Amino acid sequence: MHRLRTLLLVAVAATTVSCSEGDLLTAPTPSARVDGTWTLVQLNASGVSVEEPKATSRFAFTLAGDRCLLRADCNTCAGEFQLAGDALTVRLDVCTRNVCVSAPLDAQVQTAINGTHTVRLDASRLQLTSPRGELRFER
Repeated sequence: MHRLRTLLLVAVAATTVSCSEGDLLTAPTPSARVDGTWTLVQLNASGVSVEEPKATSRFAFTLAGDRCLLRADCNTCAGEFQLAGDALTVRLDVCTRNVCVSAPLDAQVQTAINGTHTVRLDASRLQLTSPRGELRFER
């Protein structure tokens, strides 16, 4: 019995170690919801590749009910979103048009997030993938 328990623990540990970051992200479920505020940590879209430290990120995406708010450096966008299975559709209706220090990155983030994405998440990470590229957020 002791030997079986030891083998089981070793198998669980090996499985845990072999999981990659991508393996941990899943489609939304009632226990892993998209609602809340997410901070952009990585963008790979339209030839743009940016990594932002979570603590200093200039980009935040908030989802609540069916409404969304995007802070893109010195600009803010508001709109609606719809989640159907693993498809998240974002429609940013209105955005401020200030000239940010990060320009044109603020507009590139807005373009990348607007539209339909395949969504994967866990308790602290959100990944949006579309033909336009990939966005990664953290809580």
